[in-house]
Amino acid sequence: MATLNGIPKSLIGLCIGMVSTACLGYEQCENDWINKSDQQFAADCVAMAFDDDLKAREQFAWMAFTRINQLIKDSHGVSKSDKVPQWMAWATDDDTFKTFPTFKFTETNRADITDVTSKKVLAGEVSMTDPDSANEEVTRNAVSYNYLTETAKLNTKVGVLTYLKAGNQVDMPVGTIELKASWLKVPPGGAPEGALTFGFEDGVYWWRGVHIMVKMRSLKNNDDLFYSEEPSWFWTTFEFNGNPGLEHVRDQFVTQRAPLSDKERDTILKQGGISGFGFEHYSPNGTQIRYTENAEGKVPVILGHTDMEDFAGAPNTAQPSYWASFNSSCHTCHATAAINPETETYFPFSVPVGKLTPQYYGQPSSDKPNLYLGDGFVPLDFMWPIAFHAK
Repeated sequence: MATLNGIPKSLIGLCIGMVSTACLGYEQCENDWINKSDQQFAADCVAMAFDDDLKAREQFAWMAFTRINQLIKDSHGVSKSDKVPQWMAWATDDDTFKTFPTFKFTETNRADITDVTSKKVLAGEVSMTDPDSANEEVTRNAVSYNYLTETAKLNTKVGVLTYLKAGNQVDMPVGTIELKASWLKVPPGGAPEGALTFGFEDGVYWWRGVHIMVKMRSLKNNDDLFYSEEPSWFWTTFEFNGNPGLEHVRDQFVTQRAPLSDKERDTILKQGGISGFGFEHYSPNGTQIRYTENAEGKVPVILGHTDMEDFAGAPNTAQPSYWASFNSSCHTCHATAAINPETETYFPFSVPVGKLTPQYYGQPSSDKPNLYLGDGFVPLDFMWPIAFHAK
């Protein structure tokens, strides 16, 4: 293999200027990374995604971000740029969780935002009579959609129970990508400077950020999914850098950050063919691969988005600049997505942080008994959309 100063030439594009040496040794991942299938990208990059060196993980986050944001023509001609990210043509929850799903993956983007309010409704944060305050939209790639609707048929509750009672386990395929975007309609004064805006039939919205979860590998023992610190999913959340109070939250609460330099970031965006579009105004709040730091079971990993997880901030959820705490953990929250096949009951939504135990129970209710995770619940492989929408 050709090298330059001992570094494989295939890595030079991404490793230029990297302070950490963690970017070395990932030839398989970085070779033609932008053109691989989602399955191959995940399989080849699992070592980088799960590296304990946060710099390597941050690099992988930017690569994943660049891949989902490959630009396609705006089929409706309402966006100023005439281009939109490809995930705006992916399947939504509404497309997926039907009795008979018929969605076809093309490069035709949606004409309107498909709001998802379930998470915040369950947390008591959004009124069903005015769900627009959520402005969150879940989309998924073909790997995820095909498994949910065809392979395992988990798009209905009957399908979920039939699959599990037949002795199967929910095990999303390697290469599954689930996204949740945050939108806000552009006010009369305009969008924040630098924020990306896109046109829909309902109006022009600015993009506040996106959660990205990628299934990198399956666990050897899926029965231990609730409690194992062994990673299987990669989590990151990109947020518009100008969101109020964001730097305070990043500096004080998010636990696993290692920001790339502008040069390192721009190298990835350029290799991915999307530099100059405006994506440089967004960056990761951090990354997460397990419950606690160093898998020691003590210090919880904190990761979230100041808008999408505003309910985890205190004292006033609307003022991130003044938060004294921010208890949001992507991995821990999603791990509690579960169902009891005997009682046919989904585990209630809650916002846990840190390592789970069988004694963990969700949000208590005055008219329902506490439901303990260890009392017959089985994991849905971190997939809250199943619990929210397979009814």
